[in-house]
Amino acid sequence: MKSLSKYFLIIIAAVGIVFAIFMVFYSMRKTKPAPIIFAPPKSPYLHYVAGRGIIEASSENIQIGTPFPELVDKVYVKSGHFVNKEAPLYKLNTQTLEAELNEFEKQKEVRIRQRDDQKVQFSFYQRLKDKNAVSESDYNKQFYNLQIAEKELEETIAKINVTKTNIYRSTIRAPMHGQVLDVNLHPAENAQANPFQKPYLVLFGNTEEFHIKVDVDETDAWRVYRNAPATAYVRGNSSIKIALEFVNIEPFVAPKVDLTGDNREKVDIRVLQLIYKFKRSAFPIYIGQILDVYVEAKPSDYRYNDENHSDYIYHEENHDVN
Repeated sequence: MKSLSKYFLIIIAAVGIVFAIFMVFYSMRKTKPAPIIFAPPKSPYLHYVAGRGIIEASSENIQIGTPFPELVDKVYVKSGHFVNKEAPLYKLNTQTLEAELNEFEKQKEVRIRQRDDQKVQFSFYQRLKDKNAVSESDYNKQFYNLQIAEKELEETIAKINVTKTNIYRSTIRAPMHGQVLDVNLHPAENAQANPFQKPYLVLFGNTEEFHIKVDVDETDAWRVYRNAPATAYVRGNSSIKIALEFVNIEPFVAPKVDLTGDNREKVDIRVLQLIYKFKRSAFPIYIGQILDVYVEAKPSDYRYNDENHSDYIYHEENHDVN
């Protein structure tokens, strides 16, 4: 028995050694790198600046909120729906407003009767042939009673108009023809007018044409010029190449909001934002998507002088404000 146990342990040890040697050689085996399906995007321009571009609606992304806090009664649209201008998007509960309107309407009837009574009483004083038959104090008192009755009626009518306006405003409508990009509410939820709780309830925009907002590092802003050609590439598929058409240069150099995570990136950087456009129909691209954009620019060693300065200086478009 002892000899069998001895041989068994020797066999186990030998198997362990062979397995360890196998694992060492297996781990040292070189694995073939995964094939590159799409090469990294390359700028088509000799001199260029690169930036990250975010797709947005041509009208900009409109964050639709609520005129006042209230429970949501109905939601008429879903993400992706196309709607016309003034089409209802969602409706707030109007039971409280309708109850107030009913109360004000009843109050209006009372105010009208009170005003008419005061008119009749004051007309007696006006028809008196002998003005000395009543004291000036009584005459003035009746006159001001009529004025008060008329003002109270006007106040009640104003409350009715305000309530009717709020009932109309309880149905939130599309500001233009466009597409519903996102819906962030449901029936019976409390629609808050607080942007810190929900930045928007419905995200909306005109998507017949896409705009792309390109962030250019402030250190490269001096190289940018108006009407410069630009090309965008879809991340993950550099074969999708989009020629962009210039729209505008935002005159304000804004703080960079979204950071890429690169260790070399400064958190206090500011960016110049360029606006370009393209037709949406030809490409599988969506609002909010990030693209790599290359914009033709002046050479990095370009130097200004008195002769060429006016060629590149920023000129604001002239618009007549009427």
